Amino acid sequence: MTDQNKPSPQEELSGRIDKVASLKECLEQEIQAIMASSAVAKGGCWIARYLAKGRKGFYWYYKLQATDPIFPTKTSGKLSKYKHLGKAGSQAYLEALEQITARAKIEALARSIETLNQGLKDLLEETSKYKK
Repeated sequence: MTDQNKPSPQEELSGRIDKVASLKECLEQEIQAIMASSAVAKGGCWIARYLAKGRKGFYWYYKLQATDPIFPTKTSGKLSKYKHLGKAGSQAYLEALEQITARAKIEALARSIETLNQGLKDLLEETSKYKK
């Protein structure tokens, strides 16, 4: 490649800005797709395993647990920090796991977007040296 075909520093910088902005847009679209295609657990929720005693012995059960009361109760109408999911593999258990997985994906994508935002900020600051 000759020097004549080599992009100028401003063109190279512009290309990097375009790449970062394009990736950011893709990640934002991915978040929207996840939110549109599945239910997403609220932040601060996780699945907890607990041992319960039944008539024939002890059993492992699962519950969706939150840091704050967000789940409606069946009887009093008050909110609870817990939602019973039943045994591993139950429909409620699998749905809760899918919702938590969707939230984890969104949170990871959001962290990547924040990194890209910082990169864009740095690149835009870099453009100021060419405006003099």
